[in-house]
Amino acid sequence: MNKRGRLYASETYNAECEFVERIHELGYNTYASRLYRTVPNGAGSKRKASAERLWYVSINGKGRPRRSFKTRRTQKSSLFLPRVLDNKDHDMVRLFHTNAKYRESLLKPINKNQRRRRGH
Repeated sequence: MNKRGRLYASETYNAECEFVERIHELGYNTYASRLYRTVPNGAGSKRKASAERLWYVSINGKGRPRRSFKTRRTQKSSLFLPRVLDNKDHDMVRLFHTNAKYRESLLKPINKNQRRRRGH
């Protein structure tokens, strides 16, 4: 997540890749940025001072990431259900870690000549 609250994929691990996972009572999980948060307004501000708010990962109805500073932890778009892995999934993870050709085929970069279509 960058400083503007946008979620993005990164090839290298950095501080923007760290999230705090909170497990809620009903089985939902939320993920907040460890690095970024909304700070309270200063004393000279005309707006009412608010408490410090975490920036949560969330998705919209189309499955695209939402801006994190607009999301609260109680909104449906920020609640995720953890997936329990089947035996097939465990086999796929094992294959990913042991077979270099399989791993390279999945991690192969997208051809720059191909244009991505945006559905509107």
